[in-house]
Amino acid sequence: MAVYVAQASCDERGRYTGGQAGNQSGTELNTRAWYPYGWKTVIRFNDPTKAAKCAEAAAKAVANMAIGYDQGQRNTILPLAEAAGWNLAKVSKACECDCTSLAAVCAIAAGASKAVMYEGGNLAYTGNMAERMKRAADVSVFTSAAYTGSSAKLQAGDILVSGSHCVIVTSGAAQPSPAAGADIEALAKAVIAGRYGSGEQRKAALGASYEAVQRRVNEMLAGTANAAGTSTGAPRIVAGTYKVICDGLNVREKPTTDSAKVADYSRGGMIYGVSADTDEADGYLWAHYTAKSGKVRYVAVGSLDGSEKFLAKAA
Repeated sequence: MAVYVAQASCDERGRYTGGQAGNQSGTELNTRAWYPYGWKTVIRFNDPTKAAKCAEAAAKAVANMAIGYDQGQRNTILPLAEAAGWNLAKVSKACECDCTSLAAVCAIAAGASKAVMYEGGNLAYTGNMAERMKRAADVSVFTSAAYTGSSAKLQAGDILVSGSHCVIVTSGAAQPSPAAGADIEALAKAVIAGRYGSGEQRKAALGASYEAVQRRVNEMLAGTANAAGTSTGAPRIVAGTYKVICDGLNVREKPTTDSAKVADYSRGGMIYGVSADTDEADGYLWAHYTAKSGKVRYVAVGSLDGSEKFLAKAA
């Protein structure tokens, strides 16, 4: 079974500071399959119940549109999470985190000492996450390649740390998904925003909630018209207006990288009337809209593995 991780990646502009509070793009926090990233340590709660709580907290954070990414505001998640009783699904005021402050708050939600994880008025960062976790909770820290170089030994609730990034394992290795206890409406919105992928990845990430969430997704997207002559593939994004968050975005006749380029957008450009159904090709998720000429045009939303993002929901 594939292993999936939750992470805070970047803000709505594809940058790391200065964005608006909350998950403006729908992918500032996201879930994706495990990937190699020079992981140095794997931190594991020795108590399986606490490990499950850590994974559940991460899944709920990803599903909550109020929690976004900003390194400069990385601690704003903490007081709101505490006020919500460490139930990250109940954080209702827009706030920010970064990859490691998210993991630190999930660890606190699982029982790690807040005093240690927030020592010195700053949540743990990649450079001291392992050291703080050793003092804040009963954990094991693994550094061998058997744990850091592949997903084979990972378990739900594990926290992976590299020199510059941090993620939380949410499902895999035969563990049930902690997302099963999350709010169906919130999860459905997260699925539509693209944060749970498609097919088997979505099933694994949502676990016991998959069928209920998928039914709600279908209800929310029912009646969305397809542009003439386009694919009727599974809906993956919300229909509406999107903002370009990369330096340049090509417009093509077909949803492939070798299709003819007919126009382009600069950063900040607005694309109106984007349809909800998408295509997958050449490693990218493609959206389409009808241009002023009446012709259907295609743009890449981002890479299928989540490493690149080109569009953010604007309206």
